[in-house]
Amino acid sequence: MSDPTVLLNLAATISNAALTITRRNLAASAPAPSFVAENSSNEPINGNGVARAKDGKTELAQKEALDAAASLIQASTDLQILVSGPENYLKSLSYGYHDITALAVVIEFDLARKVPIESSVSFKELSISSGCPLGRLERVLRLLFVRRIFYEPRPGYVGHTVVSQRMVINPELAAFLGHCTHEAFPAASRLVDSLRKYPSSEEPNETGFNIAFNTVDPLFTFLPKHPERFERFNRGMAGLSKSGGRSAQQVVEGYPWDSLGAATVIDVGGGNGHISLALAEQYPQLSFVVQDLEAAILSGTESLPSALKGRVQFEVHDMFQPQTRRGVDVFYLRHILHDWPDHYAVRILQNLVPAMKPDSRVIISDSVIPPPEQLHGLHEKLVRYLDMQMMVLHNARERTEEDFADLLARADPRLKIKNVWRKGPDAAASTMVEAVLVG
Repeated sequence: MSDPTVLLNLAATISNAALTITRRNLAASAPAPSFVAENSSNEPINGNGVARAKDGKTELAQKEALDAAASLIQASTDLQILVSGPENYLKSLSYGYHDITALAVVIEFDLARKVPIESSVSFKELSISSGCPLGRLERVLRLLFVRRIFYEPRPGYVGHTVVSQRMVINPELAAFLGHCTHEAFPAASRLVDSLRKYPSSEEPNETGFNIAFNTVDPLFTFLPKHPERFERFNRGMAGLSKSGGRSAQQVVEGYPWDSLGAATVIDVGGGNGHISLALAEQYPQLSFVVQDLEAAILSGTESLPSALKGRVQFEVHDMFQPQTRRGVDVFYLRHILHDWPDHYAVRILQNLVPAMKPDSRVIISDSVIPPPEQLHGLHEKLVRYLDMQMMVLHNARERTEEDFADLLARADPRLKIKNVWRKGPDAAASTMVEAVLVG
């Protein structure tokens, strides 16, 4: 028999969590979450409506409020599903692709930047400035209004909410959204076809993406051939590195780098080196060599600050080729392995082993799926979304700690996990796996 008080219990969870968040924000003199666009520039608020910690004394209160936010989101989701009923819930879920398509229209026609930040514009004026047909534009916007993306301050006009304004204030977020709407969404729409056509494939060019774009190129080969898509992808990925579990600060604080002493760190697939630069600034005893393909290395070399030229080097290297260095102190791989199917990830790791010495370390900064009991519903949903993203784009996946242990053992039986470091509210994204040679 179902619990007759389930709705009341969920409502109580929501109320208690809201109280915790409100107390935290009041104590920090931070504004309350709001749909009003002006609040979007208030830095004391985290992305989830919780006041940021200013020092060690407020970190505990912030964590409590962040946990409350996750509980509130899960409880409100459950409440909505139960009150809607199973059939209405499934019907609503099945229409969700229209939200993504509407967002794609925003990105394609650059609507967010064409709406004034502090005022509004008529549908007709927005149609003219963007090139989006008026009648269809209005219908797309009215769906977005329901999702609190833009709003109608007076009949026939559109203005920003706190949500839509973020796409103007944070252009790298808009670039990431563009990658999702213009590459990942078409790929996801062909997942069923890829499961039929390539049921057992673990090749990065036999995916929903390949069917959607009618190409034999894996995503990372396809993008450089399409400069506009490639530039948007790179900007979007750079934006992810500035906040949350994937931020450079998370890397700086997520592992005891000072324990390495005067080590040289090889940043495998390190792109333009922004993570190595952040670490070099914080840990002056460390030196870094950023390895990647020529285009990324050229970009990193050109933007290298003069103050770090003695401690950060760039060199062209394909991680699928044997490592050219020997006696390496530390190999660092950040969000590399989750882009590749297992046998490719094993090859990447195998190429590191000949360059290692007995006390070498491999530090893997990646999404690591914790046991179910350690995941909030919200965080698990984000992990599952990312796992599906890897599937439709690369035939790759997110992995558990056990999965990483298996990859390491397949690369070399001596490679063992020594430590797993987790920091921050997002236990999946905020993980560092440290591996060493044993025996």
